[in-house]
Amino acid sequence: MFETNWMEKWQGAVNSNGPMSWIGKHFTADFLFGFGDTQYQVSFREGKLVSFSDEIGPETCYGLAIRGPAETWTKFCQEVPPPMYNDLWAMAHPLHGRLTLEGDQMLLWQNMRALMWALDRMREI
Repeated sequence: MFETNWMEKWQGAVNSNGPMSWIGKHFTADFLFGFGDTQYQVSFREGKLVSFSDEIGPETCYGLAIRGPAETWTKFCQEVPPPMYNDLWAMAHPLHGRLTLEGDQMLLWQNMRALMWALDRMREI
């Protein structure tokens, strides 16, 4: 599910979303998303998902890694996700433990609204 074609669709959904232009106008950050064994470095600039790459190595730059099993992300991406898969906080909660946040979590707090809006676009694919 999380192959390059899917990422291109997510990029299109984020970049064509009208509210993202004002919600994310200050959203500039690099993340690593781990969908099970598949990982992407994802770059946001002023609310646009400008690039992504699956070529991850020691030189790959990102501020925060958000990793979880592919099954967890698949449930999150459902139009109506099941309980405990409906948002990042539920999936990352220590009692649930479906997702890990590694790195500079300040990026998450500073850009929470725009990032959550971008993640919600995953449900449109």
